[in-house]
Amino acid sequence: MVQTLVSRADERVEPPRNLMPESERIYRLCAQVRSVAEISAELKLPLGVTQVLISDLADQGLVYIHPTITGHSPSENQVLERALRGLERLFQ
Repeated sequence: MVQTLVSRADERVEPPRNLMPESERIYRLCAQVRSVAEISAELKLPLGVTQVLISDLADQGLVYIHPTITGHSPSENQVLERALRGLERLFQ
């Protein structure tokens, strides 16, 4: 999901030297909690590619994918408004 939040699993861990450049950039961005959509927009990567790279980083224990709250999830309009605000911040 695009609104899923991601952060570093452990701030003290440096990424392995053999990470792909895109994966290392994602790891660095996750010093602050960010949504998958924000990361995708920041790196100018397709959403699907970003999701796969984040999943790989999570499998390595480098990032934490925060659980998505169900049942009390924000409405579609709220999600779109958050995404729009994030994109506006990127292009200011």
